[in-house]
Amino acid sequence: MYDPADRDEHGHYTGAEEAVSDHGPVEAAYLAAIAAFAEASGIDRLEIREPAATGFVHFGAEPSDGRHGLGGLFPPDLAGYHDGAEVSLPVALELVRVMLRDQGAWCRLEAGDMFTVPVGWDQYV
Repeated sequence: MYDPADRDEHGHYTGAEEAVSDHGPVEAAYLAAIAAFAEASGIDRLEIREPAATGFVHFGAEPSDGRHGLGGLFPPDLAGYHDGAEVSLPVALELVRVMLRDQGAWCRLEAGDMFTVPVGWDQYV
């Protein structure tokens, strides 16, 4: 669904795939790969870097949950979702899922200079 031939003159997707088609096997493969690389690197915690959350406007393909996809991961005041906060690998994987689903939160996840999980604006890892 990311083939440029399936884009209109404004860059909007016009192909036959559903907008949420990556939520199954592709999303699971991304998360499994991140978990495997982290395990192989001996990493069980990642730091949140440059966290962001959308305001009142939501542009994602799925309906907003009102908490930028962070409900259940952080308290309602988003304590713990700040630059430099450490999260466990399972929480980090859920943060990646939130970003892949474009639910309103974004951050970089890293462990020093040896491990980084970049999620681009186009939902590629």
